[in-house]
Amino acid sequence: MKAKIRGRLHGIFYFLVLTGLAPLSFLIFCVANLMRLFSRNIVMQRTDSKNILLTGGKMTKALQLARLLHRSGHKVYLSELEKFRCSGHAFSACIHKFMLLPDLNKGLKSYLNAIRKIVKAKKIDLVIPVASPKVVHFDSDVKKALKDDCQFLHFDMEVLQLLDDKHRLCETASKLGLTAPEVHRIENRKDLDRIDFKQSKKKFILKNLSYDPLNRLDRPLIPFPNQSEYFNKLSFSKTNSWVVQEFIEGTEYCTHSLVHKGKVLLHCCCLSSDFQLRYEHIDHKQIFDWVSSFSKKLSLTGQISFDFIENNKGEIMPIECNPRTHSAVTTFYNSTLLAETYVKPSSLVRHDAITPREDARETYWIYHELFELFSAFSVTRLLEKTKLFAMGKEAIFDVHDPLPFLMVYHWQIPLLLLTAVFNGKKWLRIDFNIGKLVEPGGD
Repeated sequence: MKAKIRGRLHGIFYFLVLTGLAPLSFLIFCVANLMRLFSRNIVMQRTDSKNILLTGGKMTKALQLARLLHRSGHKVYLSELEKFRCSGHAFSACIHKFMLLPDLNKGLKSYLNAIRKIVKAKKIDLVIPVASPKVVHFDSDVKKALKDDCQFLHFDMEVLQLLDDKHRLCETASKLGLTAPEVHRIENRKDLDRIDFKQSKKKFILKNLSYDPLNRLDRPLIPFPNQSEYFNKLSFSKTNSWVVQEFIEGTEYCTHSLVHKGKVLLHCCCLSSDFQLRYEHIDHKQIFDWVSSFSKKLSLTGQISFDFIENNKGEIMPIECNPRTHSAVTTFYNSTLLAETYVKPSSLVRHDAITPREDARETYWIYHELFELFSAFSVTRLLEKTKLFAMGKEAIFDVHDPLPFLMVYHWQIPLLLLTAVFNGKKWLRIDFNIGKLVEPGGD
């Protein structure tokens, strides 16, 4: 009961804060509309325009792809689950139409039928799933079912299951001759007892192979005192398996790549952390070579994202793979080349991989940064945030498409907060990037 009351109070507090900040966003919105009078929005006119369906409409990365595809002359449809019908991206000038999909608890059949209906009604040529962790497996089944109706830029189920499994990923990388950390699959409590943590000079992290948005950052280093009691509290089974992964100290990176028949066509690499919401491309040849070699040896086609750590020896260690769009794609906000890699990948296989432009600025989410600033205020932080606001690029804001900026921060998120207040559901934090409240059992 106390947790529900505390959650409701937090929800009301953040709702009031965002409501109080609405005049600031409205001022930015008005300035953007004035700037539009003096700047030209270039939208290509083409005879080979495609009808493209994007899923994951609550997420900034979906909006980013929609804007770039629209400006390249394509007609973009955006969809999202019913739970997020309040998506501020529905108000984007780059979206031809926003449509709802049934929530996942209604099952694959309902989800598939909804997408099939859209594909046929809107004569969709290409589906680009901007999938959440829980939707990726549905999308593989949808791809198989719609193979004769349209192109579907996603991995087949067999490949997806390999990439989405931290244990199989690292084992496969090692077999391919690539660097990877030591891993052990845990399907029952006895599997942990077979590992001699005390004899090993390494430290390890225990991770659940099922996506857990609430506890994914709760990963104590092993070995530690009383770890047996900690292990005993966890649930292990073949359907709820875990992985013990070697802990790697070093610099963290995240990547987003589009690969076609083993060739990396588009790639970006950014510094990363546990809850990263700032992205700036870094040219890192070792990481690109690792991704390129891995993709080539498995002849991959789809959107693929990795988390890496470069250890003290300069070795690149994959921590996990997310076989879906990464938010680092926001670094391509001013690219004129991204759209072609998604729409006509086969025509670009002879070219070098496309990376963000040299003049692309670091992307960020303004209210995430402001909340972070005032939660632990200091002069140093204030100066750092001021520099970011002056030199960076707000990820949602766009002079030629300013309404989503207003609607995400002061419609989408506040409505989700009000919903949480009324139903008393537990939530951990606001994720402005994904456009949701991080909660148990969430996507």
